[in-house]
Amino acid sequence: MTCLSDTWAAQVAGVAVMLLMAACSSDAPVAPKPTETAACNGVSVRVQSLEPLQHVVLTGAEAACFALARDNREYLVVPQITGATLPYGGYGFRLGDPNTITARTAADAIEEPAWLRAIQGSNADPAPDAQSVLDARMRADEGTWTPGTSRHAGDVRLSVLGIPAVTVNSIRRFSVLNTLDATPGYTAVNAQLRFAGSRVLLYVDTLAATALSDAELQGMGTLYDERLAPAVTSSFGDGSDIDANGRVIFLLTPTVNAIVSASQCGGSGFVRGFFYSHDLRSTESTSNRGEVFYAYVPDETGRWSCAHTKSEVVANLPPTFMHELQHMISFGEHAIERNGTGEEVWLNEALSHMAEEIGSLSYEARFPAPSGRTNPASIFPDSASPYINPNLLFSYRYLFSSATFSLTSCAPGSFCSLSERGGTWLFLRWIGDQQGGPTFRRLVETNLTGRANLEAATRRSTAALLGEFSLAVSADSLVGLPRNTAPPALRFSSRNVRRLYKSLFDAFGILGGVGRPFPIEPLPLAAGGSVTGTMRPGTFLTYRMRVSAGTPTAVIRMLALDGTPFPATSGAQVSVLRLP
Repeated sequence: MTCLSDTWAAQVAGVAVMLLMAACSSDAPVAPKPTETAACNGVSVRVQSLEPLQHVVLTGAEAACFALARDNREYLVVPQITGATLPYGGYGFRLGDPNTITARTAADAIEEPAWLRAIQGSNADPAPDAQSVLDARMRADEGTWTPGTSRHAGDVRLSVLGIPAVTVNSIRRFSVLNTLDATPGYTAVNAQLRFAGSRVLLYVDTLAATALSDAELQGMGTLYDERLAPAVTSSFGDGSDIDANGRVIFLLTPTVNAIVSASQCGGSGFVRGFFYSHDLRSTESTSNRGEVFYAYVPDETGRWSCAHTKSEVVANLPPTFMHELQHMISFGEHAIERNGTGEEVWLNEALSHMAEEIGSLSYEARFPAPSGRTNPASIFPDSASPYINPNLLFSYRYLFSSATFSLTSCAPGSFCSLSERGGTWLFLRWIGDQQGGPTFRRLVETNLTGRANLEAATRRSTAALLGEFSLAVSADSLVGLPRNTAPPALRFSSRNVRRLYKSLFDAFGILGGVGRPFPIEPLPLAAGGSVTGTMRPGTFLTYRMRVSAGTPTAVIRMLALDGTPFPATSGAQVSVLRLP
């Protein structure tokens, strides 16, 4: 029996390492400088004697040489590379006893099994669809804002004096982006104001005036105005308001449908909606000089592109709106209100996927189990599923290949794959559970970006956060033990992650691309043995080690592949959890 709703809306500085596996052709390995002088023998080094479910994150010299106590103890051992200045790439490492020959390579161990590759081709993300291509363009466009040289917020606000008053049924002319091409193109459209709320103004292109009835538009406007927009602004802040109307403009127009032709739609997908920073940072004639969310319209006959039913549009737009509204607020807060730069893509996308989950949480609160569920055993009400299910799948893919997908950077030339974004969503979910919801607002209402932003908002180093998170995903909801068994730092207070992924497996299984009930399967690391492998900065691998009563203290080293220590700039660290 599935525990998920039946509704489903979605489908590893290179200054440290001798070996760099193919991950980015521009990466160049640099030989490390040997710095070791002390012996690593379990006598001259500190022995980590941990109580059951006690953990430690070892950094620097401690990570390069430590020992685990014996007496039939079992541990999770999680190596990471966390350096902030490392280029994106796969960095070789050696983990375990320095005096042994490696028994296996972690690279072999983390490859997808043949049966899974045969079924789904690869656990890697598919080629970007049209929505992803446009989203990448939007984030790249935000990156062209240069504080101190661009027209700042005050100048932009002075440009809105000619915008007509807000009156229901009034007509306003908009300039709408109409292409996925690098060179922007625009279509001028006339749109009628069909709903005016306290937070959202809903306009419909006059060419699609009958795509939705007055009653349907009233219901849509009420949903966005009274539930979705407040949920996002209460979590991330109000953002900018350069048109001084106190509201977000929601524009439904077939120009969005036509960004992708009907003949392309089947292969590349279509665009549901987007926010365009050009409207906030420019006073050109093609800027609408306000906070605008653009969306596609129902098109039963395929007049403008591939056909879309009313029910499809109504179901698909809410999570997209919440996702894009966070991007709008983020750019407004960072660039317009504080004249900073746009947020780094990995953190920006993490926050937007968190916005989607906030939509789910609102429906979960409204429909406590078993209400609102076609299947009473479902974890989520049917109405929450479109907001949460994609993130569950993307985060499953991330954890399944946790040495491949980084939490703190995107693959070069990308704006983060779905798996990378799923991982960063899960990372923020854990941070929110640890520090509370206001953390998300602190991450947005600032001119800091990336790691500096994360560390200021959480008052912890990125490396420390990564170290505990890498343990929490396994320690939370330990099989056969109460939820509160793991220490608070290693738990998700709002989600039972093992239950969630088990439900995903029950619903879709191997044939649906979910290969096992829990994505992480710890790799064996024998006391007295060692392994080699590769990982990317911001990733991790999970090993399980048993130190039997008759085994001497287990000495472990986290080294570069050639057996020399990583320099401090690599951020090499090892997190250890003693299991019950």
